[in-house]
Amino acid sequence: MPSDETTQLRAALEETIQVLERTRHSFKSRELGQLRRRLLDLLEQLEEPQADSDPA
Repeated sequence: MPSDETTQLRAALEETIQVLERTRHSFKSRELGQLRRRLLDLLEQLEEPQADSDPA
C-alpha cells in the first residue's frame, strides 16, 4: 500500500503533467516537452510494483 507521501507525489506529478499537456501548444518549448516526458517516465516508475516492499 502506498504511503501518503507517495500518493501526494503521484498526484502532484499527474497534475504537473496535465498542465504541461494542456499548455503545450501555447508554449512551444522542446525543453518543456522533454520535462513532460521525464515526469511521465518517473510516474511510471512510481507505479511499478516495488520488489523491496513485498513482505514475503
